[in-house]
Amino acid sequence: MNRLFYCYSTTLMHFLKANGRRYKFTKLHPRTNNRMWVFDRDAGLSALLDEYDERKANMKAR
Repeated sequence: MNRLFYCYSTTLMHFLKANGRRYKFTKLHPRTNNRMWVFDRDAGLSALLDEYDERKANMKAR
């Protein structure tokens, strides 16, 4: 499994930062030139990603 998580969503990046995660670095995507944030992947990050997906699904269901 890849030890890095590449985040292309500003909303997700803000969610992760609000929950205490700090990105390792930021860079521009080579093809799109959009900014992306790179986080260390671990169990805590996976739990936050699951929570984010669940919240997103609940918002769409409304």
